[in-house]
Amino acid sequence: MSVSICEFYETKELSHSVFNIRSKIFLYIRKMKLGKSAFRRYKVIDGALRNTMRPYPTMEDIIEACVDKLDYRPSKETIQKDIANMKSPHPDGFDAPIQFNRTHLGYEYTDPNYSFSGISIRPEDLETLNEAVEVIRAIGGSKISEKFNHAVTKLFSAALEERQLEKRQTILQTMRPPVSRGFQYFDLFYKACSERLPVSFIHFSYKKRTFSSIIVHPFLIKEFENRWYIIGYSETHQSVRTFGLDRVSEPLLLKSPFIETDVATVHDYLHQVYGVFPIPDAQLEQIEIEVSELGTHYLQAYPLHESQVIHKESEGTSLITYQLIPSIELCRYFLSQGYHVEIVRPKWLKKFTQDLVQ
Repeated sequence: MSVSICEFYETKELSHSVFNIRSKIFLYIRKMKLGKSAFRRYKVIDGALRNTMRPYPTMEDIIEACVDKLDYRPSKETIQKDIANMKSPHPDGFDAPIQFNRTHLGYEYTDPNYSFSGISIRPEDLETLNEAVEVIRAIGGSKISEKFNHAVTKLFSAALEERQLEKRQTILQTMRPPVSRGFQYFDLFYKACSERLPVSFIHFSYKKRTFSSIIVHPFLIKEFENRWYIIGYSETHQSVRTFGLDRVSEPLLLKSPFIETDVATVHDYLHQVYGVFPIPDAQLEQIEIEVSELGTHYLQAYPLHESQVIHKESEGTSLITYQLIPSIELCRYFLSQGYHVEIVRPKWLKKFTQDLVQ
């Protein structure tokens, strides 16, 4: 059995952590294509078209409705553009079935069951959405692609209507590093993962200071420590490899057959690797570390992995175990903790980690 998957770390509850929320929503709002005023006019146009007391509203009727509800008079050209945008197909528009009825000399919905909003949300639901908006804005920045942003904006227009979300006082702030080099290719690789398309690109090796041509069959986009990576089967290396987006240039989607990656390998990269670069030929095994009292408190508060188990000792120290595929990032984490962490098992991993500093 094989799969082609593009997913981020899964989360179940908002309260788990801001990091987990960021991982799930991938990403963040780059730029609003449509302003709030445009959506308000859309709502007025929709209301005029659904008004059974005054069917077939004319252009002047719609303009007067805007004056009445929005306190300003839009131009005829503005309303014409609004109607054209509403009629545009998904995802750019709302697929609104609007036409000009030449018999009645007014506008109408050709489908009487069409609903512009189509959303029924209670006041408490609006408040929950409001809180979610704050989280998205705090952790988003430019990470959400245009198509997701458009969907979110449409939801706000239908559900939140006149709520002035931007006036709420900010109560959440997270670290938002500048957009890294290579991130402009995020949408391309997302498309490649979801539609099972191979990608060719030029890869730059920081260590060798050389360029090489790569063809990869990607199955996962992964963020680790605010850096983005693409993981997939590399035709060049004849194995699954990880490539930093910051080292990628000139990516192109290919129409050649896609090479699938087996389920077990995908699962390993999703759940059993800390970081993004597993040690070559390393297998899933139990890793044991001896941790100081201070280090124990820290790892209790911030578990390194879901498999973490802490066995406390009488002196205040602890023996902590993990079920992981050893990775370069895991070794570097252990080294960063200094005397607070000592690798007990496996012995080969202890020597491998020590060799990293030589």
